[in-house]
Amino acid sequence: MLHEIHLNKKLFKYWWISLLVGILSIMAGIFCFSTPIDSLSILSLFFVLILIIGGIFNIISAIMNRKWNNYWGWDLARGIIELLLGIWLYMLPVFLITTTIVYIFGFWMLFHSISGICESCELSRIPLTGWGWLLACSILSLICSFLFLTTPIYGGLFMLFYIGISFILYGIFRIILAFKMRSFNKAIQQD
Repeated sequence: MLHEIHLNKKLFKYWWISLLVGILSIMAGIFCFSTPIDSLSILSLFFVLILIIGGIFNIISAIMNRKWNNYWGWDLARGIIELLLGIWLYMLPVFLITTTIVYIFGFWMLFHSISGICESCELSRIPLTGWGWLLACSILSLICSFLFLTTPIYGGLFMLFYIGISFILYGIFRIILAFKMRSFNKAIQQD
């Protein structure tokens, strides 16, 4: 993940983008718990908005961190996929979004969980503690995504609960990742 960072003293200048994505994700999770079951269409449109905004932030983060992140292409691909998926869903009629969101969200969380596991393992190479929490959040989210994809028939309440938990877990992951990047910056600057 990190490319000659000790030699060049390059920093994660845009760690705050991960923080913003995390805060937005936690807000989305809280929204899921406060949304009544009968307003699934509102939740679907909110999910589309989160996909578009998250995709834009992930693209910006990947481009800004490309000089010291060997895997910035994966982050860029994730952002592009999110953005294109969000735009595609936005162009669909609302009733179609609400019927396909179960599968779209399940695969989206599966993709992010696997990406989070990879990022956590890469961060384990940096001499900072706490990367295990990132890994734990990603593994929990991966398990939830498998449960969700294998039992989509429950829909409704389970969907709202699962989506809320998944957004919150992903938000926690992104916030912890942001602060790990920030503390790594401080450690590099002290050398």
